[in-house]
Amino acid sequence: MSKEPARLYLVRHGESAWNLQRRIQGNYSSNGLSEVGRKQAELLGKRLGGLEFESVYCSNVQRAVETAEIALGDRHQVEYVEQLREFSFGSWEGKLIEQIKEEYPGKIEDWFSKPTSVFIEGAEDLTDFKDRVVGTLTGIIDRINSGNILVITHGGVICSYLTDILGMELDDLWSFSLPNASVTIISLEYRPRLRLFGDTSHLDGQSLGFDGMPSVYDSR
Repeated sequence: MSKEPARLYLVRHGESAWNLQRRIQGNYSSNGLSEVGRKQAELLGKRLGGLEFESVYCSNVQRAVETAEIALGDRHQVEYVEQLREFSFGSWEGKLIEQIKEEYPGKIEDWFSKPTSVFIEGAEDLTDFKDRVVGTLTGIIDRINSGNILVITHGGVICSYLTDILGMELDDLWSFSLPNASVTIISLEYRPRLRLFGDTSHLDGQSLGFDGMPSVYDSR
């Protein structure tokens, strides 16, 4: 019987306080989980509890760190990686979605449809962001000896990586809708292959957040 290929488990953090407020947080590091987010992390832990991981990596911002701590406890040694942070929104960070709509008419809609056309003062370049994400995750995969890898990170990070392995354009970034505390699985055979996307079956009816906002905003 052939051995099962290794898998990369990509997990979006649980709902944060700013998700609940629909406030853009991006690279902001000091915003923790909401009550719902903590419950989501607990249920995520049950989902992951029966799995073995060779290595575990996590973004070093608070909402991701709390998700890892609640979900994993002391069962795994976690490496916290700055390069797994979300896209930096510059001058938009900390603002409510409604504020952005008022201050920059049409820009939210443009960001949904063609993000490379939108200039945000002080924000990270989208190409640089994708290069950071793909380079970091490729490096993590290249270190694997055998077994599975767990990465707890952000919606934009996961979606950016998916556009790369699926051969999509950078403007296709928001073709994906990724709920909080969801699990996406990449099978590491021949090439990275999408096996499961944005699964939340473990959340047992817990709030999945406001539908319709792209996950990079982390604003549900």
